[in-house]
Amino acid sequence: MSLPAGLEAAPPAECTWLLRCLARCWHPGSLSCCGAGKGVWQCLTDGLGVSLVHSLYLLSPGVKDGSWTVLQLVEALGSCLENTDPRTRGRGIQLLSQVLLQCYSLLQEKEVLHLVLFYENRLQDHHLVIPSVLQGLRALSMCEVLSPGLAVSVLRAIFQEVHVQSLLQLDRHTVYSIITNFMGTREEELKGLGADFTFGFIQVMDGEKDPRNLLVAFQIVRDLIAKSYALGPFVEELFEVTSCYFPIDFTPPPNDPHGIQREDLILSLRAVLASTPQFAEFLLPLLIEKMDSDLQSAKLDSLQTLTACCAIYGQKELQEFLPSLWSSLRREAAAGASLRSYHRVTCSVLPLLLEQYTKHPQSSQRRTILEMLLGFLELQQKWGYVEEDGSTLLSLQAQVCSVVFSALTDPSVQLQLVGIRALTVLGSLQEGRGVTLFWDTRSAMEAAGSLAPIYPKVFSGRMVPRLEEELCFSSSEREEESSRDHCSLQQRCLQALAAVSTHTSIVRETVPVLLQHLRKVQKGNAAYMVSVCQSLHRVALQCQQDAEGCWYYHETVVPCLLAMAVQAAMQESAHPLLGKALLEEEVLAAMVPIISAATTHLSPELAAQSVSHVVPLFLDGEVSFLPQNSFPCTFQPFEDGECLEAQRRLVALLMAFVCSLPRDVAIPQQERLLRELLVLSCSCNCPFTATTAAKCFAGLVNKHPAGQQLDEILQLAVNRIEPGLAEGPRQMQALTLLLWLGPAAADGFSLLMAESPDVLHKGCHADVRIMFRQRFFTDNVPKLVQGFHGAGPDVKANYLKGLSHVLNHLPKPVLVTELPTLLSLLLEALSCSDRVVQLSTLSCLQPLLLEAPQIMSLHVDTLVTKFLGLTSSPAMAVRIAALRCAHALTSLPTTVLLPYKARVIRALAKPLDDKKRLVRKEAVAARGEWFLLGSPGR
Repeated sequence: MSLPAGLEAAPPAECTWLLRCLARCWHPGSLSCCGAGKGVWQCLTDGLGVSLVHSLYLLSPGVKDGSWTVLQLVEALGSCLENTDPRTRGRGIQLLSQVLLQCYSLLQEKEVLHLVLFYENRLQDHHLVIPSVLQGLRALSMCEVLSPGLAVSVLRAIFQEVHVQSLLQLDRHTVYSIITNFMGTREEELKGLGADFTFGFIQVMDGEKDPRNLLVAFQIVRDLIAKSYALGPFVEELFEVTSCYFPIDFTPPPNDPHGIQREDLILSLRAVLASTPQFAEFLLPLLIEKMDSDLQSAKLDSLQTLTACCAIYGQKELQEFLPSLWSSLRREAAAGASLRSYHRVTCSVLPLLLEQYTKHPQSSQRRTILEMLLGFLELQQKWGYVEEDGSTLLSLQAQVCSVVFSALTDPSVQLQLVGIRALTVLGSLQEGRGVTLFWDTRSAMEAAGSLAPIYPKVFSGRMVPRLEEELCFSSSEREEESSRDHCSLQQRCLQALAAVSTHTSIVRETVPVLLQHLRKVQKGNAAYMVSVCQSLHRVALQCQQDAEGCWYYHETVVPCLLAMAVQAAMQESAHPLLGKALLEEEVLAAMVPIISAATTHLSPELAAQSVSHVVPLFLDGEVSFLPQNSFPCTFQPFEDGECLEAQRRLVALLMAFVCSLPRDVAIPQQERLLRELLVLSCSCNCPFTATTAAKCFAGLVNKHPAGQQLDEILQLAVNRIEPGLAEGPRQMQALTLLLWLGPAAADGFSLLMAESPDVLHKGCHADVRIMFRQRFFTDNVPKLVQGFHGAGPDVKANYLKGLSHVLNHLPKPVLVTELPTLLSLLLEALSCSDRVVQLSTLSCLQPLLLEAPQIMSLHVDTLVTKFLGLTSSPAMAVRIAALRCAHALTSLPTTVLLPYKARVIRALAKPLDDKKRLVRKEAVAARGEWFLLGSPGR
């Protein structure tokens, strides 16, 4: 690069002009501190004879603390800035730029103005000077006091005067940094340039080859599009300047200190190409071309890019290219004439088709998408099912069935017709597998549930009898052959019966089938009985919004379950080996939500009618309302005696019923019932029975009207609890009751702060008062902190566990205000060996990293160490939580985190190989964020 004639003589005049301008920015006596610049000159020595680093070391502190001014620096550099040798001028500008990079935040607005104008003019200087000029402009681009219009002026000068791609890599990176800085702080000014800014950047980026610079350039393009900068007539040019790198062909050199991987460039470029539908007309032909390439990597990259694009592009952009796309996809699948080749294509394309179907509600768009999906189904039909290869369709069958069923119920006749064709193909795919495709997944059953209210007679008359037949057949077969297929078919039949019970007429058919099946298997496997109960529970939930269906379900199911349980309990009392499965804790626990769901939505009148039967059953043994009520002995669950232990377990069913009643429903003999529950909760040796009695007592007390009667009941409870808390055989029962009435031991804090799913929550009409968690926090956390400091080493963990449970359920705005005083204890809790404490504390800290970054920054060293240590925990849940916290750390200020970047990236490499997929997923996300930390534009 040669300079125009006469330019070599220009520096002296410009330097003099800069000195005059800068002199006006300071008071007249500002030079006296160094003898009119003499001290600065001594630091520089003659012609920058000492090294640049040494000069910078001497000068920067003086400028920072005000001993020297930028005017004095320019004055001292005068001979260098005015020198006719470009190398000498370059060293002078380089030193000035390096000082500005360290002191730019101290500059005044007028100083910045004059320096910008000086540097802009120097862009016309010798090519050896340009890198130093760019460094100075980078420093000035970070000044907050930059006058309006200067950002545009600087970029115009760079676009016009600098041929960026002729510079070295570092200098090109400096230009990208200047653009990034201005886009982050002067967005509206740059948008004022219109499409000229986009065109200028295209010229800057055109021909870039260095991967470090490409990552920054791709980010700038994404920001151009995401922040709605004007592209004008340069959409195609912007696409061309980025798409020329597709597909990425990059192999990082060995021992690369920058750590840039091929995948980083692929993902960054893909984000650009998929960022706007305006690229569709240029990109889709390119993808079609690359899909026909001989390179497998190019094909795979094209398919994955197509997946990303289809999430952004609409039908308008895709419509023109759908035939060619479909042709390429089919050709790729048919080329290898193998199911494996088909899987490679469908693995990328099928998920995006399903996603697009859900994303676009218009019937015409859905029909186009479903037709493409039908093509894949027909290919699967062509090859059939091959066990050893696995099937993409099988892994996505839930979504596929849901899409097909939604098409069948769509008002559009054209979409229904395509749905019928797809349903026909799906039906043929099940042949040879021995299982029913449609009932394989929950979402498919839910889709059937949406059809059931439209065609209730068809489901009642045809499907329910067929499912009943399958259930009975598989049940009899199970006695002879306990194969996995039979058990799986039973499960699907149960789930299908529940799924289609979305209309009252169907419920009247399915509920008797499920109850009869429960009676049949009640002496069998407890786990299978739980499955039957889960299906009954789902039906109960689906009946809640229909008054007729809700009452039918309640009056049919609740007496039947109570009768079966009472019968089993009496048989257990007389013959311990009979009916035992029905009385196991897991089965009774599965029956609790059934009764609760069947009761919560009853009208007060019907609830009162029902409670008049259920409470006398437990208090007086009144069994007349139960079906098949001929029992061998009296039902006495609140009486003493070891033979009645089985009957006492049924208090769980009483709890499910009375704690789900509306608040305004009167409970007969309530005071007597409360006393019986209190005695049972404090005296029963069975933990399950004692706990359910305590919960039932707490639920009734919660809804009891305030007054003398309630005070007497609570005093009676206190009198029972206090002696029991002393060492003795009833200590655990007393503690359990106390937990359900007030604060107690460490694990109990989680119970008290969280909602109880079966008793104390709004769905059961419980009295849940506002801000109860805040009041609990105010009353008890100071005591926990005080107890922790006074406890011995073996007890401290209990206080930490209690504290972490309280803080984990506390509303985050309240926690943030208390964080400074409690954070040290939370950090200590991370060192506790108890995994429950670790998990609870990590769950508490993760949102705080996002909501209180300034406070958390003060403890960043400890946080990094603790989180990285817990990523190797034996517990998967703790590893996942620790990785999420490590990810959340990136929300802290970048300057605080940069010293830890390399350490964290190295440490997060280990969980990338974790045996659990969910752990690997979190590790990838966290490491990616740390890798990008400090990059321009973040």
